[in-house]
Amino acid sequence: MTSTITLAQESAKAPVWDVPPFQIVSLLEMLEHRANLFYTLTRRLGVLQLGIRDAIKRRGSDALPEKSEADMVRVIIKRLKAVCDEFEFSRVMERLYSLNGDEPLLQPLRGDPFTLTSLKFELGELNNEIARTLGEKKFMMIPADEVGYHENPDLFGPEVAARFPNANKEITEAGSCYATGNCTACVFHLMRALEYGLRALARRLKVPFPKTFELKTWDELIKDVEKEIQKIINKPKTAQRTKDLVFYNGAAAQFRYFKDAWRNHVMHTRASYDEHQAMSVMVHVREFMQHLAIRLKE
Repeated sequence: MTSTITLAQESAKAPVWDVPPFQIVSLLEMLEHRANLFYTLTRRLGVLQLGIRDAIKRRGSDALPEKSEADMVRVIIKRLKAVCDEFEFSRVMERLYSLNGDEPLLQPLRGDPFTLTSLKFELGELNNEIARTLGEKKFMMIPADEVGYHENPDLFGPEVAARFPNANKEITEAGSCYATGNCTACVFHLMRALEYGLRALARRLKVPFPKTFELKTWDELIKDVEKEIQKIINKPKTAQRTKDLVFYNGAAAQFRYFKDAWRNHVMHTRASYDEHQAMSVMVHVREFMQHLAIRLKE
């Protein structure tokens, strides 16, 4: 379908309005909320402008738009409104609303007829406003190999997402920070995610829950956890006791490692992290959260 549309729009022998509107709508639906959607729309706008110029040469400047021409304008206006509203391109929106897309031939409710010359002028002004607006904005490009980290709610896998929903919000933020080059912020969010895991571990081990539990420091919580683990150590030896010790002792040791290696530094502005360091932390935290998800949940 894509190749058919492209050929129809690129060929001088096939004006853009000869393309069935439903095909264009289908293509744009697939591209919604993506940068190439906006590119595609502006390209359609340029091709439409060329088509209107050709129509003026053939039918005269005072001729009214034909229904096929008006339909194509409506398709582009509708899609541009959706994208520009999302991007907050207010001045472009003003230009879009200057066209009466509700009337079959784009005719105004009052005043002079809306001719091909009028349409050519409006489309030109719309194109100019888009160019001015883009020139005033700043855009960020995410490299292709890092797109998967951006706004990915399944970054650490479905089990972590299901068992640690609040931690997963931090994990998702960490991925987006990494994708956009905010590596220290990435580590910051990863440490926040780990805190949910630490609290889950404390609850599982039935650490005493004073009213200030949520305000306890990592060091205090880890010490409380280690006290409860000592109680397991003092129990008679059984296969289950051995499994519990491996899991809980390993988890406590990892939390202390995370605390000393990264958390204290990032929380107290003692360190900044580059892309490689942030990725190293992410790999460690991912493996650990997946390990916690085997037994624990928020």
